[in-house]
Amino acid sequence: MSEFKRQHPIAAVSRVLSLIRENLITIIILLFIGTSRTQGYFIYFLLGGLAIALIGGVFGWWVFKYRVYEEELQIKKGIFVKNQLYLSKDRIQVIDITEGILQRMFGLVKVEVKTAGGGTETATISAITREEAEALRTELRKRKNGKEQELQEESEAVAQNQEEEVEVLDSWKLSTRDLVFAAFTSSNFGVIASILGAVSGQLDEFINEETVRYVYDMAPGYSNVTVIVGLVVAIIVISWLLSFLGVIFKYSDFRLQKTKKELIITSGLLERKHITVPFNRIQAVRYVEGVIRQPLGYGMLYVESAGFNQSDKGRSIVLVPYLAASRITEFLGDFLDDYSMPELNVTPPKRAKWRYIRRINYAMLVIVPLLWWLLDYGWLSILAVPILSWLGWLRYRDAAYGVSEELIHLRYRTISRTTAVVKRRRVQNVELSENPFQKNKQLNTLKVTVASGAGGMGFEIEDLDSGQAHQVLQWLMEGKATLTSADTEIEEGVPQQD
Repeated sequence: MSEFKRQHPIAAVSRVLSLIRENLITIIILLFIGTSRTQGYFIYFLLGGLAIALIGGVFGWWVFKYRVYEEELQIKKGIFVKNQLYLSKDRIQVIDITEGILQRMFGLVKVEVKTAGGGTETATISAITREEAEALRTELRKRKNGKEQELQEESEAVAQNQEEEVEVLDSWKLSTRDLVFAAFTSSNFGVIASILGAVSGQLDEFINEETVRYVYDMAPGYSNVTVIVGLVVAIIVISWLLSFLGVIFKYSDFRLQKTKKELIITSGLLERKHITVPFNRIQAVRYVEGVIRQPLGYGMLYVESAGFNQSDKGRSIVLVPYLAASRITEFLGDFLDDYSMPELNVTPPKRAKWRYIRRINYAMLVIVPLLWWLLDYGWLSILAVPILSWLGWLRYRDAAYGVSEELIHLRYRTISRTTAVVKRRRVQNVELSENPFQKNKQLNTLKVTVASGAGGMGFEIEDLDSGQAHQVLQWLMEGKATLTSADTEIEEGVPQQD
């Protein structure tokens, strides 16, 4: 593939739709506010902007060209500012193939090529045929062997290796029942509610005295408090409904496949995503139990993968969106057998218990008096203290870690409970910190960081005994640690001597 090629012309429309999707909330707010202040003329400005964006999309499609030349993926793009992007095959880590609604209508796919180094080195080809995408992926996976012409034996070996790569060794599918339960128990509605609340705050033009009087006329006998409570409930219900539909659309027909060298994740109802995760890029495994899912015995399993940027809701990749806690060991044995969980031997000492309970309430020393002074019923905020104290106790109870020769197993809680397993050779750094109050009680905060996306992911346990925390440094350097708890001493991960 040495000649430059263009995408399918529908890439121009895809670019416009992506622009609209990224700025949808802003457009809606401007649509409401603009039409009310310009007597409807704003819609013409909006349509004019859409036309300009479409023209720009057409020019962008025309100047966008790509090819694979020697050991590089080369891309030319840019209307006024010409950009040339060169991605070396050696640095390419992941090649994702996605089918959006628009691509499906024309039998096309989108290809994302992600390299070590972050989001600035990510190439997106948004509209080519699947055959072209597969040919591009095959070409990018080839490596130069240092000769002008490859021997026939080497070609056969490469072909055989590629067949082994795509051979499916194991597979897992999210059932319809689990998909529905995952949607019901999703915690995303809190984020969506915050967005809706922020949007509603921008609609002062519509929420005026006349609108309020109209609402009271339609609902006689309701007080101000009732209307406010009804509005809050409506925002929560709408947020939950949007969250429910979002999970259904995102994880519908979710499939996980294991090959010799990578995991392949496929999911999506409207936009079909195809993500490959090479085993040699996985840095850690993380299992998160939300406040709704934990009582049901379920959570979400992630992998932290280094070398490319995952801008979609953070840097982690969802490996399984809904998995029973009782099945984690079995699942890891099937798909990531080198991530068996060491026993959790070390917990914070008893002298740290009240620090967990007090620390989470420090902010209430300011918030409660302030709300009490500003609001008639602000004193009710004091009811949050026992709830926060209970959360602090849960954090103390759940905090723990354990090590084996090559793995460290950490568990901690912010609001959701997180369990992480990290390989020793994947640890970027171990950080031990102490403030004056911790120093007085001989306590440390332990933070283990691994590479994830273009940055890092940290796993942190607070108020461990200083001696226990320093044992992690010994484990990192020597592959062994003597784990001491309050009453026992357990030696793990000591290599056997010949």
